[in-house]
Amino acid sequence: MLCLNEADRLPRTLIPVKEFAQWLIVDTGSTDNSIELAREAGAEVIERPWEGFSITRIKHFQQANQEWILWIDADEVITPALIKELRELFASPPKHAAYKVNRMIYFNGKWIKHGDWFPDWNIRLFRRDSWSMEERAVHESLDIQGSIGELKAPLEHHSFRSWEDKELRSAKYAALWAEMQSQKGKTASAITPITRGIWKFIRGYFLKAGILDGVIGFQIALSNAKETALKYRLLRELNKQ
Repeated sequence: MLCLNEADRLPRTLIPVKEFAQWLIVDTGSTDNSIELAREAGAEVIERPWEGFSITRIKHFQQANQEWILWIDADEVITPALIKELRELFASPPKHAAYKVNRMIYFNGKWIKHGDWFPDWNIRLFRRDSWSMEERAVHESLDIQGSIGELKAPLEHHSFRSWEDKELRSAKYAALWAEMQSQKGKTASAITPITRGIWKFIRGYFLKAGILDGVIGFQIALSNAKETALKYRLLRELNKQ
């Protein structure tokens, strides 16, 4: 797990530390008491400067000393149901080289069960000798050498602390995405931010049933659409430069 000023989340996240042979945290400069909380819970903490998502994670995973790695973030919670499923999985040799976990976001007092936020399958459990990761500025992901299975129990995701937090992070990720795409030679026309934003809303709210989450479903779809429009607007600005 990567960590940076997560003291308000860690007491909940670190509850199952003792269920694992090793719980390895890379702290990239916390100024709160995150490090102290992690060590008190029994986690191993490595302090390291931030080098970007991919490079930091690659170096992090390389520190693991177990045959299997479970990757979580500081805003995610491993539930008792997931612990039970992991115990059952490792009761005999696993059939696959990696497993996807479905994250469910809890935001603004509600579990989000539709739209662009759910389902949210990610490879999070994998053999230490079966992975690689491309260096990216944002949205890093694993490449697995072998077959991939799925776990049934979801991973709780307490992603955003507030709407303000979401907007700030959306702006940050949009800028990183635009820079990454610009470096690849990608371009955007004057109308691209509008069309991409509209399509993002339609897909999330109607095609992926965000409407079933009620008012917050509409708010999330609109917020995601704005983020998508921002990505392409920033890309267009970089194209002009």
